[in-house]
Amino acid sequence: MTANSRPPTRSMRKLKTSLVTNISRLILILACLLTIFPVLWIITASLNTGASLFTSSIIPKSLTFKHYLDLFANTDFLLWIKNSVIACVGGGLLALFFTITLAYAFSRFRFKGRRYGLLVLILIQMLPATATIVAIYKILQTIGQINHLTGLILVYGGTTIPFNAWLMRGYFDTIPRDLEESAYIDGATSWQAFTRIALPLAMPMVAVIFIFNLITFYNDYLLASIVMSGKQNYTVALGMRFFNQPYAANWAMFAAASILACLPILITFYSLQRFLVQGLTWGAVKG
Repeated sequence: MTANSRPPTRSMRKLKTSLVTNISRLILILACLLTIFPVLWIITASLNTGASLFTSSIIPKSLTFKHYLDLFANTDFLLWIKNSVIACVGGGLLALFFTITLAYAFSRFRFKGRRYGLLVLILIQMLPATATIVAIYKILQTIGQINHLTGLILVYGGTTIPFNAWLMRGYFDTIPRDLEESAYIDGATSWQAFTRIALPLAMPMVAVIFIFNLITFYNDYLLASIVMSGKQNYTVALGMRFFNQPYAANWAMFAAASILACLPILITFYSLQRFLVQGLTWGAVKG
């Protein structure tokens, strides 16, 4: 065997593995820095003494909370937060109720048109939001819910049902039917089997869908701008545009508002984390 045809030694293999590992770590570090840098820049801009976002240094020479104080004193920021929380939680719970019940029906029951019904759900979700704006506005105008939080809750409650029902149905399909059949033998009704067996076992997916719905609704601007026209009903996404006027843009206050606007979503996410971990075992014990 010649020197060129010798198999790689153990040290050469270790060197190659170490090189690949180091390159992977470097790429991950760079990706993290690229992700963290905009957030860090917004935080420092909100604490800088100036009002410009682009002249602010990443390490401010002096810190000030003036922009946060001006935010509460000169705007209706707390009202925007309140309206956003009401609309997002209300729409999220409404969407979650119909998503879970619809998905369970498609997963467990056999009825005429079931297969085509699933396809219709996906086709509905493929429609862009802009294609339904006129219909949504006319319906809300007919029932008198334009410029009302109730109208926005109804809109949010219906926009995410099709795709989430498809995901939820797939999760219900992974739950063994034997568990529910055992409950039926013990005299449980279909609703009891659903609420005491299937739903607790599906809590991880329920929590994920609820969190994703909250994030989607909280960041929504298009639908909220169509439904809401009065300043007293503005959400955070609508209110934030007032910091960027054509001739007077206060980027520092905008940065402060951006930081505070993230808090409700962060609090919700960390509050629901335990359901992502404990959902399966909790459901098995309770069932």
